[in-house]
Parts: sequence; C-alpha cells; structure tokens
Amino acid sequence: MHCATQAKKSFSCKYCDKVYVSLGALKMHIRTHTLPCKCKLCGKAFSRPWLLQGHIRTHTGEKPFSCPHCSRAFADRSNLRAHLQTHSEVKKYRCKTCSKTFSRMSLLLKHEDGGCAGAAAQQQNPPVEAMSWNSVEPVDAAK
Repeated sequence: MHCATQAKKSFSCKYCDKVYVSLGALKMHIRTHTLPCKCKLCGKAFSRPWLLQGHIRTHTGEKPFSCPHCSRAFADRSNLRAHLQTHSEVKKYRCKTCSKTFSRMSLLLKHEDGGCAGAAAQQQNPPVEAMSWNSVEPVDAAK
C-alpha cells in the first residue's frame, strides 16, 4: 500500500523548464527540441515522422485527401476537415455588419478583411458611436 504523502517522481526537460510525470511523456517532448526527422530535399526538420511526410507533399505536390462533395484535394487531412465545413448547412459565424453567415471563423474573417459591402458603407458614414469589428461593446468614435 502506498502512502498518500509519498512524493511523485518527476522528469525535467534539459532544454526547457517543463516537467513531466512520466519518462515516456518527457521523451516525446524532447523530440520537439531535437527535431530528429529531416527532409532530404530541403533540410527542414520535424519532431514527428507524419509531420515530415506532410511536408514532403509540399515538394511533390501530392494531394491524397479529396473532398467527396467537390473537386478540391488537399495535402493534409486537417485541411480537408476544415474545407468540409464549407459544405455544412451549419453556419454559426455571423458578420456583425451585414449578417451574412459562415461555416468557419476563417471564412468570416476573410469576408471582413476582404471588405464586407456593409462594412464599407458603414466606414463611409460612421455613426456617432461606431461599433468595433471584434466586439459588441460601443467604441467612442471621438477618441
């Protein structure tokens, strides 16, 4: 039976100040410092083999992850997952200026940065209390 006050063993990283409760977790972390997986084409280094594999696709142009809804293909599975949201009926991100909805936050930000038609009109005729882009709180236009 273990004593409840027994100190737990910890494993410290020699490269930074992180501490882990298991040697395995420490070994996994150390790979982020040593970057053992190197690209033979450009020398870029990665902590994990699958990250290197994804990087190599930037050299080969391979895009093995295809969208089942359209003709787009991606080199990385996570990019396909993000793209699939564009086909979703669920659009939970709304432009505060024109009320257009988007399936991904990145698409809303692109819409806002690209010059929402409502935003352009609002900038030409700003109200006394202009609303900030990222906040619901009124911003004093006189400041």
